[in-house]
Amino acid sequence: MRILVVDDEPLARARILRLVDTMPETEVIAEAANGREAIEQVEHFEPDVVLMDIRMPGIDGLEAARHLNTMDKPPALIFVTAYGDYALEAFDAHALGYLLKPVQREKLEEALGRARQVS
Repeated sequence: MRILVVDDEPLARARILRLVDTMPETEVIAEAANGREAIEQVEHFEPDVVLMDIRMPGIDGLEAARHLNTMDKPPALIFVTAYGDYALEAFDAHALGYLLKPVQREKLEEALGRARQVS
């Protein structure tokens, strides 16, 4: 499973990278620090899954998700955020998961398992 990690906080990205590295059959193929970079990375690398923060400068995660959903074959989207109050908007944007920081390994594994089933 090819994964793009999107978060404007380098430490948060690094934590997610470490978690993904411990999981079988997963590979982080790219990183992005905001929604605009996420869209560019998806177009370039065509990941299976995007793990994306919601609140970022410029294009936020929800706006990026709406853009990604217009693609012919959009990646599975799992939001990883510190804010619980965007869940409804996230699922309206067709998210497969909504994980609160700090992310628990078990929750991430469950969300990635759902993504595997739909791809």
